[in-house]
Amino acid sequence: MSAKRTSGAFMTSTMKKVFAFLSVTFLAVVNLGCSTRGIEPNPETVTSAKPQESIFTVIETEDLAYPTLAASIRLPFRVRPNNTVVLAAKHAYLTTQRHLHVIDVSIPQRPVYLTSLAFPDDIGKALVSGHHIVVATRKKLHLVDVGQPSHPVLESTQHLPEQHAIKDIDVRDTHLYVLGANDALYIFSIVFGQARLVKAVELEKRWWLLHPKATPSEVEQILLSTWDPIPSGIMEPLLSQRGFLALISSKQEKVRASSDFLIIESLKDPMSDLLIGDAARLMDHPATIRRGGENPIISTAFGPYNLRRESIEHLSATEEKPLTRRKPTIAYAVGRHGKMQQIAQAPASETIDVDNRRLMGPVTDFQISEDLLYVVNAKGFFSIIRLTKIENSRKGERSKFLSATPLQASRPVSIAVGDYYACVLAAPE
Repeated sequence: MSAKRTSGAFMTSTMKKVFAFLSVTFLAVVNLGCSTRGIEPNPETVTSAKPQESIFTVIETEDLAYPTLAASIRLPFRVRPNNTVVLAAKHAYLTTQRHLHVIDVSIPQRPVYLTSLAFPDDIGKALVSGHHIVVATRKKLHLVDVGQPSHPVLESTQHLPEQHAIKDIDVRDTHLYVLGANDALYIFSIVFGQARLVKAVELEKRWWLLHPKATPSEVEQILLSTWDPIPSGIMEPLLSQRGFLALISSKQEKVRASSDFLIIESLKDPMSDLLIGDAARLMDHPATIRRGGENPIISTAFGPYNLRRESIEHLSATEEKPLTRRKPTIAYAVGRHGKMQQIAQAPASETIDVDNRRLMGPVTDFQISEDLLYVVNAKGFFSIIRLTKIENSRKGERSKFLSATPLQASRPVSIAVGDYYACVLAAPE
């Protein structure tokens, strides 16, 4: 009986402790709700912090060869692989599992966490359309008015017809393109804070990529080729400079495009990280000149890019050996009462072996701006590559790997690019 009483007392004590812990955790979550938050004028320095669940990092890129980690914000919100960060004017908008966060990055060295907006369901990708942020869940499209970034307002919510699941979204100006799990593309017009369905397109069985035409509601399906390694369908979108929609391909590849380049995630080629496509009318080609400028020679390129090999060759050729992974000079966390508090940073750094063949890990996200390709890798690296157009490659120029910058120990999931800085959303290791 004594043993039973002791066991019962122990269980009672344990349950009280568990209840107390859950109560504290619940109150902490309530305090991190959707109210407006800002950094206190003299933020309290926190000497220790619980493990964080997401990291937002700002990287200055004015010097493309030597990007600088400007600052980071650590957030106690879980980040998932389908969460994203986007830039609009001087603000970054990032999604975590159930929150849209707003961060002022007008001074990249001192990003200011403004506020967050909570959603009842898990959210994923976010995109900018005017003064709205489009936020996707598994079955819903939310339009958030960010005309006043510190006070985001959920303006409307939309389903796909028959509430089909959503696979991916992209935005071009005021048109929203939604890839449904039922192999259909839905085109919406965003007017007065509402997403109005304009057209539904049934996708062919052999579709691969999607190309917007001059009329926003018209989209061409680029079909897979059973024999041509450079499908002819990619030529016209590249020559017209209207590019491709950044919607996941039918082969489940991430797709990014500029007016001149097509970049696709390489999933099946073990020697390639990315596939890069380009096309050009060669007006200075001898055959074109012989024709008097009519019917110019058209050249198309589409092939693998081995980021791992290029990065190792670049790092081995620089003087930054050994490479070190340092913590940014500034970091913040959400502290008491939902206020941002500065975290004391340890001065320690980690030495990185640049000869390690698995140095960077697989590509997790990439963006292209004009001829600059920005890439983040699973082991916490940020890289910049300058791509060369076909017409310039004939002059002896070639694509150049410019820099590989180690971030904090983390797994980046999304990257957004501004004029002189980039923002990365990552999950800690």
